[in-house]
Amino acid sequence: MNKTIRISVLVALIAATIGTPSNAEKDIRKLSQNFIDPNEEISPWSFYPEENIELLSTTEHRGLLLVKDAGKGKDIKGILKDPIRVDEYPLPWNFELGLASTPFVYKETQLNRAYGLNLAVTFSDPSEWPEDRTVLPPETRTLQLLVVRIGHFGENGIDGGIPQLRYSDINYGDPSAEACLLYGRGDLAPNVLGNWNIPYAWTGYQPPQEGQWGAAAAWSWNKFGGPAESGGLQDLRFRVRLLSPTRLEIGFGWSYHTGSWRMRVVDVAHIGEMTGVWEIGPVISLDRWICNELAPELDTDPPLVLDPPLTGLQYYMDYANFYGQGPENFDHFSIDFDVPGLPPDFKWFCEGDGMKETWSNPGYLTITFLGKRGSWAMCPAIDGEHSPGLGYIHLSKFKPPIEMEIAFIAPDDTIPWNFWHSFTLTDQDGKGHTWSPGIQNIPGKGRTYINLHSLDPFKIEENKTVNIQFEEEIPQSLLTHEPVRMLLSIIDTTHIRVGLKGDKSDPWLFSKVLDTSDAFGGQIAKFQLPCPVSFMGLPGSGVGNYPQHQQFLVDYVHYRYGLTE
Repeated sequence: MNKTIRISVLVALIAATIGTPSNAEKDIRKLSQNFIDPNEEISPWSFYPEENIELLSTTEHRGLLLVKDAGKGKDIKGILKDPIRVDEYPLPWNFELGLASTPFVYKETQLNRAYGLNLAVTFSDPSEWPEDRTVLPPETRTLQLLVVRIGHFGENGIDGGIPQLRYSDINYGDPSAEACLLYGRGDLAPNVLGNWNIPYAWTGYQPPQEGQWGAAAAWSWNKFGGPAESGGLQDLRFRVRLLSPTRLEIGFGWSYHTGSWRMRVVDVAHIGEMTGVWEIGPVISLDRWICNELAPELDTDPPLVLDPPLTGLQYYMDYANFYGQGPENFDHFSIDFDVPGLPPDFKWFCEGDGMKETWSNPGYLTITFLGKRGSWAMCPAIDGEHSPGLGYIHLSKFKPPIEMEIAFIAPDDTIPWNFWHSFTLTDQDGKGHTWSPGIQNIPGKGRTYINLHSLDPFKIEENKTVNIQFEEEIPQSLLTHEPVRMLLSIIDTTHIRVGLKGDKSDPWLFSKVLDTSDAFGGQIAKFQLPCPVSFMGLPGSGVGNYPQHQQFLVDYVHYRYGLTE
């Protein structure tokens, strides 16, 4: 067996009789698009104006939507077929847009460009909305959050760049005559306008001296982070969270590193309640905004003289995805990782020192451990009543049965490992009860089902409260199956159980049903969506650098209500 852990996580939750809104059957995820169709299908999205689009293709660069302008000097926007009414889908919901950085172009000229997120929200009555999607309704406010790159990108920036940018505060002391900004424009909210001052790093000499490599051209070798990110895997990310009719969040992220988000809250209560999102999606700024408005706002000495955006460049859209983020539709946190390129923190808080990405093993979220820290976890980013980091599901509103299934292939059993769920069951008196259902391996002793995680890689801890038992000893042939599947069931407010099996077609080996009235003297009032967790860098675990890098490959995570027979 190799050292790769392939994990398939199915947390299944099917709608029972819960008091969800009447519009709950509308699924905002159907508006998502990953631009991977080989037949150029991008529905429900379209781009305008057509006269300024020379090329729109999902096949030129598979997995990316390529947009090339026709040089007409008009902004290009991606929009949905229909606007989104605020009362159309349960709130809150989340929209994420992924863009790849524009490629380098070698020209002795300024290579100015700006592209990013476009948002237009309206406060008008839907009866007043125009049929033409390119015309804004009355009482509409807009916001565009743009990655702006000005100057000359390349080794000859000394000739084609902007001298007053070199070593400036605007480009964080970069010797190249160029700068990268995240800039907000529009009339939606003042706190998202202007330069967000997100720093980025550059590599090179500071400053270059005569005779040093690169000194003749006075350029920096590389830039990464913030609006300068161009690592080639996951460059630029934007986020809109619609929380209520008067409140939303705007965010910008970068790179494949998890948690690299900068967020700002927008409160529009002083304007009124939003009735619809008229436009949401990508925008490419191709008019004269850069030279006519941005240049004087940057307030340099001497003043900047910027050329209009270079025409005929290639712009890349990676994904435009929606999902609900509240307890009403927490099944939206289901994810299959079947589209390589989605960031691992798309729907989850990813913690610990494992490297997390979706490229190296298509179809899986890959977590690779060095072993220098003690744990890794991924927790669903649900919005609701919270304890630190997690949202509660109240069983009075979201009726059981609720099931959670997990499957994984373990690493080499000569090394200790564990995989479990961080699970808190809260009773009617508000007291939390820890339950860590999972599997632990101790070399020489084999694999064991556990109800409580241990900080000692060679010790099985006993859970004195939530202590699920099986009628018979679980055979090693089942626990070592590739994969082994584990099912966690909240049957009702006082009964829980665990199931184990190997192949999908195998029957479940169910545990005894645990009565929480006996275990902790009461009912389950609420629980937190559990986090898959592993302690992989514990003292004595043997995990470290090559050849003991270990990996988890997360296959999928699903949520639904129901009870498996």
